Amino acid sequence: MLKVTFISGIFFGLAAVVSGAGLYPWIDHERLESQTQVVPNGGRSEVFFIRLPVDRIASLGTERSSLGTASFPAALALPDSLGTEPMQIDHFKVRDTGGNVIGVASRHTVDLADATAVTWSLSFPSRGALWLVGQFDSAALDAAVAELGYQPGQAWAGEVDFLVGDSESPTGEVRGGTNEFSTLTGTFTESWHITGVGDMGEPRGTIELDTTTFLGQ
Repeated sequence: MLKVTFISGIFFGLAAVVSGAGLYPWIDHERLESQTQVVPNGGRSEVFFIRLPVDRIASLGTERSSLGTASFPAALALPDSLGTEPMQIDHFKVRDTGGNVIGVASRHTVDLADATAVTWSLSFPSRGALWLVGQFDSAALDAAVAELGYQPGQAWAGEVDFLVGDSESPTGEVRGGTNEFSTLTGTFTESWHITGVGDMGEPRGTIELDTTTFLGQ
């Protein structure tokens, strides 16, 4: 049942992001030049940033999930049937390395048998959607800020750099996408630089997504 819920969450998130991005053609949206770099083995590298809390569009999660569980806007709530398992659903604006807002993203996490699964869908006007899938230990982020004095329910100021996943390997895989990204494979690394936590558990700082992609066979 948990896997069904997780898969359903992915598709609902993708639908929401793509639907929102579909509004862009109704305005004269300037497409900025892609900030990509060629890597030595023939692939390309592109880095995306999210600034917290300014780039947060919506967030909600269960009490057993990690940082950021407070609903935003406050009226949002998960269905009762989904409230017993740790999960977090976030929607953000996405920036390039120059600080320009270039798209929107959906991030879902849910606990599996031996790890926490994380999925991203990043949608960019005129470029398409990019899909990322990985796993990590969600308790590690809570532990990192707790070591420096953070207590749930209380505001906290400090600095923590947290790599989502194993420090010896990428966070997960690039699973293609649509349009420009449809034939891409590769890896991504997700890292958080936290500069504080609000009294409702919402983090401040930046999220960085570092992608390395190749054309699929």
